[in-house]
Amino acid sequence: MTPEAPELLFHGNEKAFLTWWFAKMAANPKAFPPEEVDTIATSLRGRDALRGGFEHYRTLLQDGRDNRAWGEAGGVLTMPALAVGGEYSVGSYLAQTLRPVVPDVEEAVIAGSGHYIPDELPEDLLAVLTPFLA
Repeated sequence: MTPEAPELLFHGNEKAFLTWWFAKMAANPKAFPPEEVDTIATSLRGRDALRGGFEHYRTLLQDGRDNRAWGEAGGVLTMPALAVGGEYSVGSYLAQTLRPVVPDVEEAVIAGSGHYIPDELPEDLLAVLTPFLA
């Protein structure tokens, strides 16, 4: 979350970082074959690309504060929502945290998946997305 520091550390080491990161976050190590890691690493090569990738993480604390304040002020989402979590990642935690502000939240935990559900178990994800979106 620190500005500029991650870019300095990861610049030139994008592939090594991603290889390590995917191994830590994915329950299925085969979800990210070397050629896919190479493609993703190429897209993140250079400090500007890395900065763009890290900006999401730099906003997380403020996003959390903003969302909490919105909920405490009575904010509610009235549309149906689907909270999908990997068994070895967030699991049902996402749905639990949404329930106070999303009364119509449906929960789906993808068994055997880590953080990267679309990459690890795409068919299982489609099996829950398709009926929800229908």
